[in-house]
Amino acid sequence: MRPEGVGVDTMKRIGFLGWDVGAGSLVGLLAGAASAGFLWLLDRVIHLREHHLWLLLLLPLFGVLSAWLYQCFGAAAEGGNRLVMDEVIDFQGRVPSRMAPLVLVGTLLSHLGGASVGREGTAVQMGASLARSLGKLQQTRWGAWLGLNDSRQRLLLMAGVSGGFGSLFGTPVAGAMFGLEVISIGKLHYEGLVICTAAGFVGDWVCRWLGAPHARYLVPAEPWTALLGLKLLLFGLPVALVAGGFSEASQGLARWVRARVANPLLRPFLGGLAILGLVALFRRTDFLNLGTVWFPAVLAGTGPVPTWAFAAKFLFTVVALGFGFKGGEVTPLFAIGALLGAACAPLLGLPPAYLGALGFAAVFATASNTPVAALLLGTELFGAGFLAPLALLCFPAYILVGHRGIYGASRVHTSKALLD
Repeated sequence: MRPEGVGVDTMKRIGFLGWDVGAGSLVGLLAGAASAGFLWLLDRVIHLREHHLWLLLLLPLFGVLSAWLYQCFGAAAEGGNRLVMDEVIDFQGRVPSRMAPLVLVGTLLSHLGGASVGREGTAVQMGASLARSLGKLQQTRWGAWLGLNDSRQRLLLMAGVSGGFGSLFGTPVAGAMFGLEVISIGKLHYEGLVICTAAGFVGDWVCRWLGAPHARYLVPAEPWTALLGLKLLLFGLPVALVAGGFSEASQGLARWVRARVANPLLRPFLGGLAILGLVALFRRTDFLNLGTVWFPAVLAGTGPVPTWAFAAKFLFTVVALGFGFKGGEVTPLFAIGALLGAACAPLLGLPPAYLGALGFAAVFATASNTPVAALLLGTELFGAGFLAPLALLCFPAYILVGHRGIYGASRVHTSKALLD
C-alpha cells in the first residue's frame, strides 16, 4: 500500500522539474541568441582593429566613452559579475536589465581599441540581465502564476550565468557546472542543477544554430603513466603561482588606481595610454584583445612561441582590467595558460600542444576557483583523454592558490584547508 502523500509529493516534484526545464530553456534561448550576436559583432570588431592599426591610438578615448556610458546609464551595472553572484546568494533585485546592452557596448569598445580583455564577463552578465528581465514578470499578473518568488529569481540568475558561459564557449556541460560552482568557493549549488543544465544546453544549441563560430583543436592525449602524473603535479605549482598572481595583480592594480585616480573617466584614459606604451615597448600587437591568435601556434603547432609570451599576455591583461576596461578575464586566462604550458613543456619533456591544452583549462580553473567546471570544459574541448590529467592538475592547483580568485574571495562557503 502506498504511503499517504507520496502521490502529492511526486506531482510537486514533477511540477518543480517542469518549471526548471521550461525556465532554464527560456533563459538559454535568450542567452544563446545574445551570445551569438555578441560573437558575430566581436569577430568583426577585432577584425576591424587588426586591419586598421590606427584604432589603437583611440583606445584611451574608447575607454572614456565606455566609462561615461556606465556613469550616465548604469551605476548599478558597474558591479558586473560580482553583483550577479552576490544576487544569487542574497537576492535583492539589483541586477538591472540595462546591464546587457551596457556590457555589450563596453566590451566592443574595449576590443575595438585592442584592450587585452575577455568575453565571458559579457556573456555571463548579458545572460543574467536577460534572466532578471524575465524575473521582473513578478510585478505583473503573470508573476503569481509563474511562481516568481525570490528563490526562483535566484535560480533564473544562475541559469543566466550557465546559459551565457555555455553558449559562448560551446561547452554546455561546463556551462551548467560553472553556474553552480562559481557562486561560492567550496560549494556546488545543487538547487540549480536542472535549470542550469537546461540553460547551458539550450543556449549552446541556439548559439550554434545561429552560426556562432567555436574553434576546436585536435590535441593528441599522452598515454597515462605514473611519470606523467608526477610531471603534472609539478606543473600544478606554476599554474597556481600564475593564477594566484593574476588575481592579486589585477585586483590590486584596480584598488590602487581607484585610490589614486578619483575621476572614473580618467582611469581608462590612463589605462589606454599604458597599453599603448606596452605595445611600443614590445613592438608587437599579438598580446592585445582575446589572445586567441596564440592558440594555433600552441595547440596546432603552427608557429614558434616565445617562452616569455605568457608573462607578456599576463601583463597586458592585468593593465587592461586594472584600469577598468570591460570584457572579462577568462579567454585571456585561456591564452596565458596555454602559453604557460608551452613554456614549461620542454622542462617537463612533454609536447607543447599537450601541456598547452592542459594549461588552457588549469589556469582558468585555478584563477576562477571552478575546478570541476574547468575539468568538464577541457574535456569538452579536447576530448575524454584529458579528463584524468586535468583532474590531477586542477584539483591540487585549486588548493595551492588558496582563496585568491578573479571573482573575489568574500564568498568562501567551505575553507580549502583545515588550517584556515
